[in-house]
Amino acid sequence: MDNSRTGSNKRASRLLDRLIANASASQKLSNGDLLTTLTSLKVEARDPGEVAVTFSKESLDLLVCYGLKSNPLEIRLEALRIIANALLLSPNLRNQFATVPILAHQYKGASADEEFVVGRIMFLLTIEPRTYEAHVLNGLHEYVLLHVTRHAEGDLCDSSLPALTETCKLLFNILCKFSYDTPSYDDMIGPLSSIIKRLPRILNSVSRSIISCLLKLPCTVDVYFRDEAPTELSEVFFELLAKAVQPQSLDTPGLDDSIVPLLLLLNNIFTSAHNAEVIEYFKAKIFPSEIERSRPLGQSSSLASDLLQITSKPSFMKSREVVYQLMWDASDHDVHKFIYHIGFGYAIGYIMSHEIAVPEDILRENAPNVPSDNINPVTGQRVENEGQSPSLANMTEDEKEREAERLFVLFERMRANGIINVENPVRIAVESGRFQELPD
Repeated sequence: MDNSRTGSNKRASRLLDRLIANASASQKLSNGDLLTTLTSLKVEARDPGEVAVTFSKESLDLLVCYGLKSNPLEIRLEALRIIANALLLSPNLRNQFATVPILAHQYKGASADEEFVVGRIMFLLTIEPRTYEAHVLNGLHEYVLLHVTRHAEGDLCDSSLPALTETCKLLFNILCKFSYDTPSYDDMIGPLSSIIKRLPRILNSVSRSIISCLLKLPCTVDVYFRDEAPTELSEVFFELLAKAVQPQSLDTPGLDDSIVPLLLLLNNIFTSAHNAEVIEYFKAKIFPSEIERSRPLGQSSSLASDLLQITSKPSFMKSREVVYQLMWDASDHDVHKFIYHIGFGYAIGYIMSHEIAVPEDILRENAPNVPSDNINPVTGQRVENEGQSPSLANMTEDEKEREAERLFVLFERMRANGIINVENPVRIAVESGRFQELPD
């Protein structure tokens, strides 16, 4: 037997006994001694093995008594932190803990510190779906709405954002895992959108949590497409996206997962839009402009080019599918428009993976349903500008390597799809020894 673990168990048990005696008034502690006891128990509760052995439904119910509003702030915060740690480290305890209604009722008017820890507790208790009575769901709805509204109407200072994040995580759990027809959570849309418009344009934990919640709620006309500013909220989301997918940020670990909810939300907004101004705004953001067609598409510094780059990167398996879907929807599901907007070289991946029929005239300039601008359908560049593209002599070695890789992939896709029946010139160059490996 681990003697250190046995000693730890005894210490935790003695501390719980002291709290029981204090609660029963058999051995009253001063507020200072009570806080010291709770702090010591919190230290013991950081060990998963200790939590599993020492804590039970009864000990958590005891701690809830110390976490109620009738106690001084520091005492109730320490008690709530112990509960949060125990629920985090011992998932089995979550099924035994049934005090969501008490916490939701007690902490409607909580401080930021209280909102943070209570939000964390209720988030942990709602990770797994369970059946709650209507009055419990009503209490959760009222709790979340009060806090979200308070943040929307108050100062969004750095100290309040962690609490807001926990409340949004709780809301996301509710939206994903519980039946919320009654009450409806649509009244969260306005406050959440108001908050995100006031936040810095950075995709961080708080903005991601708000976006995840909005993704589970409808794109209501009165919030997303207001007559006086129909694109205002969409502009916020595009600014967040543009900042996140800048070329210097594409190697950020986890970026693929981070931008998927934002891209899905933009897709929801677009498919919900019946306003011509909104539709045209989206197309102007996601498709290269006519000015960019002086070069092959994907080589400028616009958001549209950054999105095209994502579609060609293996590290963006999740987000590139959503980017493609948004572009396909914005092309009216018309393959000619799709290729005109982004070029066959980028479009072929989506066309092949979704088994979209390729018309025989697909590589003919001035194809039907698209503007007649003498556009090279493969690169998306204007034909008259093709001779003005940078020559190999003006490229760095890295640029040459990337261009060779892009051409290699493009030819292989076209051959596999039956569009052309010639040997890949890049493969021939490699096999003939005209390419050499670059040093690391």
